[in-house]
Amino acid sequence: MAMNSVDSSKGRLRGTYIAIMIPLGVAINYVGGQIASSLSLPIYLDSIGTIVVAAIMGPWIGAASGILYNIISSLISGNIMASLFGLCNLGSGLIVGYMARYKKFSKVWHVAVAIVSVSLWNALLGTPIAMVVYGGVDGNAGTNLLIAGMRAFGTDLASAAFVARIPANLLDKGIACVIAWIILRKLPENMRKLNGSKEKKLEKKEETV
Repeated sequence: MAMNSVDSSKGRLRGTYIAIMIPLGVAINYVGGQIASSLSLPIYLDSIGTIVVAAIMGPWIGAASGILYNIISSLISGNIMASLFGLCNLGSGLIVGYMARYKKFSKVWHVAVAIVSVSLWNALLGTPIAMVVYGGVDGNAGTNLLIAGMRAFGTDLASAAFVARIPANLLDKGIACVIAWIILRKLPENMRKLNGSKEKKLEKKEETV
């Protein structure tokens, strides 16, 4: 049977995609995070997999891959508290996943909205988590440099940690969202339905009437 003749949102085929995409998202996040860390880049690169999976498979599958990555990476590093950053990936997956599901991740300005929304979520959640886990700083060289500079001018640590994360997240999540958008546009039509788009649900409802 030809792939484009299969309803990819049903049954075993969707289950197969989920079984493939969740670990793939985890792997992409881990490799990206390791590259950013080893090269001391001013970005994180550990949410690309989350956002790509969310755009293709839907919000909760993307969020699951992000949370699983943070749990695994925290166990590998020996700092289980770092798994709290899974809340950041949770938000990234839900925001992009729901936007893609409701056809709001198809145009350039949609992507811009996603970038800003995801970046603010990560800055808002990442700041208190970093305060708890790392005392305000983290493993990102660029963020820590900005925090140190702002602290030198008398800014309190919490404010410096929040403001410093905004540019880093805008660049980092911008890269992730653009990659996800490009991949989603290149997918065949049947795979674009994997995220359970609103149009698809309406079509199903009409069929049952």
